[in-house]
Amino acid sequence: MTGEHRIPLGGTGWSVWRDALLRSAGFPADGLTALSAPAAAASADALLRGEDNTFDTDFAAALADGAARVLAVAADPLMREAVTWQNTTALYALDGLVAAGADAPRNVRRRDRERAVVKYWQRYCGKNETVGFFGPSCWVTVDDELAVAADVAAGPGLTRRRWVVLEAWVVQAYADAISTDLAVRRWWPPLLAPHLMLDGRQLHRPGRPPLTLTPAEAALLAACDGKQPAVAVVADPAAGLRREDDGYTILTNLVERELVTWDAGLPNTSAAEAVLRRRIAAIGDDERRAAAGAGFDRLTAARDAVAAAAGDPTALRTALSTLDSVFTELTGAPPRRRGGQTYAGRTLCYEDTARDLDVTVGRPLLDAIAGPLDLLLRAARWLSGELAAAYTAALRDLYTELRADAGDCPVLLSDLWFLAQGLFWGTTGERPVDVVAGEFARRWAGLFDLAAADGPVETTTEALAAKVAAVFPARVPAWSSARLHSPDLQVCAAGPEALARGEFLVVLGEMHTAWASFDCDVFTPAHPDVERLRAALAEDLGPRRVRPLFPADWPRRTSRVAESLAGPSDVRLAFAQAPGAVGEHVLATTALEVSDVDGELVAADRTGARWPLVEVFSQLIAIHAVDAFKLSSPTPHTPRITVDRMVVSRETWRTTAGATGLAAAKGERDRYLAVRRWRQELGLPDAVFVKLGTETKPYYADLTSPHYTGLLCTMVRSAIADGGPDVPVVVSELLPGPDLAWVPDAAGNRYVSELRLHVVDSSTVDTRVSDDHS
Repeated sequence: MTGEHRIPLGGTGWSVWRDALLRSAGFPADGLTALSAPAAAASADALLRGEDNTFDTDFAAALADGAARVLAVAADPLMREAVTWQNTTALYALDGLVAAGADAPRNVRRRDRERAVVKYWQRYCGKNETVGFFGPSCWVTVDDELAVAADVAAGPGLTRRRWVVLEAWVVQAYADAISTDLAVRRWWPPLLAPHLMLDGRQLHRPGRPPLTLTPAEAALLAACDGKQPAVAVVADPAAGLRREDDGYTILTNLVERELVTWDAGLPNTSAAEAVLRRRIAAIGDDERRAAAGAGFDRLTAARDAVAAAAGDPTALRTALSTLDSVFTELTGAPPRRRGGQTYAGRTLCYEDTARDLDVTVGRPLLDAIAGPLDLLLRAARWLSGELAAAYTAALRDLYTELRADAGDCPVLLSDLWFLAQGLFWGTTGERPVDVVAGEFARRWAGLFDLAAADGPVETTTEALAAKVAAVFPARVPAWSSARLHSPDLQVCAAGPEALARGEFLVVLGEMHTAWASFDCDVFTPAHPDVERLRAALAEDLGPRRVRPLFPADWPRRTSRVAESLAGPSDVRLAFAQAPGAVGEHVLATTALEVSDVDGELVAADRTGARWPLVEVFSQLIAIHAVDAFKLSSPTPHTPRITVDRMVVSRETWRTTAGATGLAAAKGERDRYLAVRRWRQELGLPDAVFVKLGTETKPYYADLTSPHYTGLLCTMVRSAIADGGPDVPVVVSELLPGPDLAWVPDAAGNRYVSELRLHVVDSSTVDTRVSDDHS
């Protein structure tokens, strides 16, 4: 039977996967309050009101107490291990603090070191980032027959399983190093660059005229399928070469012209290591094969030593240093890349873990979220449909221009793809997503009388249902993954027992609109049956989905976040040079023609298989759908909005870095008072998350703490230096707080977390997408 991996979400017409994901922090939630200083905050507020007080005494005490706590954090072996995994350079800050001791002067060096510790600490206690043991995740079961909201059982440890993986760029670097020897490289399979198409002696390139090749070049390119090694390609009689060396010379020239890739052909995924093992095993030269294998064995053994050192920060630091040395010795390359970039896979390896926790979500929790989620999912359906319509219209305009210029020639997808990038990533003029996102925010805000609200807004599904139906009318999903939405829900409960009793509130974290967020190598290795997930996704989204084949330097993409649930018939769309391009389902944009069929723009290959153009661009559209689903108004202040038992929008404040007045404050005392003044002006709570427009991630800030207020002022000053005084600053309330973190460990600690669901639109099926082969 189909659909067995889902259960109905009440009577909403949506269904929920039985598999769900729980992401959590790896340090207890009460660590967020470790630096709180309520007495100093109270006396500072009194001082700002002009009242006599003991502020200087209280502030000095808070500063000393906070410094002692930061010192203790810096000396904590678990903290040291977490920082070691992420950034061994940052250990110097921890080492310096510990070595200097509690009596060290409060000079610039000490304050900088303390800020470094606090930045990591707030992240490890307050973020659900799924990285290492300081961000473990686990798969949970959704069971509509369970009579309690959740059944929770913590194992004896924090993590049940830990594993360490070499970044794909590291494996590639080793492969490149050994392939400088032609005796090795001749066994690598050359591949026609995936975004190019060979037609006889004509080579079609995106955005450029076709290139006419020599007969020998064309013959060699025709044999470059990424499967047979170069030694076989140059020996092919069809190439008509008199000498084998002539073939290698031509191949080298084709590589220099970026027409061919001639390397180990590794994917930018965690599978790179296994693929290189197979490549090395296929080297026909015994001596070179043995040497290449021995070097790779050294590299992976150094990685294994890193994994074995987990739990011992000193041994881990040594093992990582050894891995760095081995890598550089083998490759001649530095052991770091993309310095300062986030989500860049900067270091050689990473650790992921599975939390030692078993959770089953039951019917009471599903019943509590069904109504509010239905409203949100209807809005997400509308948003994805509007984005599809807006981008389809914009793409049609580009197609019309290209059609007029093409004359009797077909319009190639490669030309349209090139021109369309400005619609997604352009910085001049309004993009379609900007228009749609603005309209979405306006419609959502119109559901509530926010202007008249003088406090939190509380309403019900019943009160909103008719409004939502009118404002976000139903429409058929425009592409395959638009049938699937993935909400992050933060459940607030005083502990697992309270949750089981039904004493909980749910907070919407983020709605991954039209995005199969489980399809990620961060998550799937921890699942007991990945093939079950793959089959479920294929059943929901259908065959022959189009997946862009992203270049290795695509922003915020690493082997760790690569898709991991591709279906057997999914098509990889090559629009630029990209790794992992071998396979029968790789299609070049130069090999697809765009045409109007019965009023719909489609892209077709030479076999006659075709896809609606919106399906071809669907992943780029979905990237923007995730960002466009924003439920808070762009006004200076938005109250908390609660529907039934779900907070759909936290209380939020918006300002600019310059308007905060925090950058001008000098000295710890003045900075603390500046933050307290700013807090009073905006009416902020003491515990907040702050998102600066120059930063990728929000930061937790305790506005009673001298250490957090000092860090906040420094960050605002840096934001102004990077982007000017108009850099946006968005502040949101901390919800849930540490007192409402329910994920337990065996020692009784509790951790912040979020529950990620896959919700499928089971009431509508668009039969036009992907499997149209007319």
